[in-house]
Amino acid sequence: MTSQRIKEGDSVLPGERLGVIEEYLPGEGTFQDEDDVIYATITGLVHIDMKERKISVEATTRKPVYPTRNDIVFGAIQHVTKKSAIVNIFQIEDVECPVTFSGYLFIKNAAGGYIDQMRDLFAPGDMIIARVHQQADGLARLSTVGSRYGVIQASCSRCGEPLHLRGHQLECIECGNYEKRKLSQNYGQIPGSNATKEKPSPED
Repeated sequence: MTSQRIKEGDSVLPGERLGVIEEYLPGEGTFQDEDDVIYATITGLVHIDMKERKISVEATTRKPVYPTRNDIVFGAIQHVTKKSAIVNIFQIEDVECPVTFSGYLFIKNAAGGYIDQMRDLFAPGDMIIARVHQQADGLARLSTVGSRYGVIQASCSRCGEPLHLRGHQLECIECGNYEKRKLSQNYGQIPGSNATKEKPSPED
């Protein structure tokens, strides 16, 4: 569906591109990023109000329980722009979500220092552990500031094989490629490990 124009009644998933601000205003169940691209935040059906020029998504699944501030979540990077990333969250603390939903990670909450662009820290497909920085308007805004948070699993951008930690870099044993990410100190640990047991201290 991502290669076709979205139309009324289409079924969409969290993180799916709906259009741009020149076409529509973002309605319920959507999110507009800094590049003025509109994405779905829930699983549902597209509704386009041509009179108000607004696009929204109506839920077709049971509404998920959203995480609260300072909860730890696991997710996969779905899309990366220069200043932000969309994360498909599939676990809150030790509880798997019945459906995935979108979280948003902005560059100012990514590493705690100056970063030129988000692509220096994350790549699509990376599995991350993050803290919920803010929850508002049905959207979970995430933070990966701190040693506990960041990428816990990644694949080689050249051959797709798993990347292994070597010092402060990631190495692909298959092709010898080295890559950098914003790494969690728990790189290599899967959801459900002790990384989820300890409640973080608020950082702001």
